[in-house]
Amino acid sequence: MNEFNTYLKNLDYSHVKDLCVEKGKLRTYRKKDFFICQNEIERFAGWVKEGTFQYTYIDEEGEEHIVGYSFTNEFVCDYSSFMKGCLSLVNIQAIADCSVYEISRHDLVEYWETNMETQRFGRYVAENLYEMVYERLLDLYCSPEIRYKKLIKRCPDLKEAVPLKNIASFLGVTPETISRIRRKLEK
Repeated sequence: MNEFNTYLKNLDYSHVKDLCVEKGKLRTYRKKDFFICQNEIERFAGWVKEGTFQYTYIDEEGEEHIVGYSFTNEFVCDYSSFMKGCLSLVNIQAIADCSVYEISRHDLVEYWETNMETQRFGRYVAENLYEMVYERLLDLYCSPEIRYKKLIKRCPDLKEAVPLKNIASFLGVTPETISRIRRKLEK
């Protein structure tokens, strides 16, 4: 489902996956286990061998908002917390049983500093993450219907992988709004 996380497109990240497998530790997460909790410091990045993680943000009023996912064959991590050593702004929770190769910040930074090619790759990842977040910000100015259409066009399998209420939360609307949009599009 790598069309969901667009920062991975057009990048050959197989060498980073191989690094995670080679230097990392395989860890199992059961459904509902946390990879990281909000207000903790991210210590590991992971390569998801199998499973799905959901990223949520709990606002000051205690409302939970879905802000992202990591699927099989993708990376899982609060990148900002991991790289800067600051508190995580999100919870990352397994929504299915997961197997993850976890790698430490030290090992990943050591790898980035190996040569110019790996440094360049690390920069491309950061640039692509920025672009993805910027596009998501701009999407907030689109109607819910346009946001839904763009998401499903980019990631058609999402409807089978994630419940409607979670898609609604990710798009910042109610499940009823998504139902109305789906009915309208089916006509």
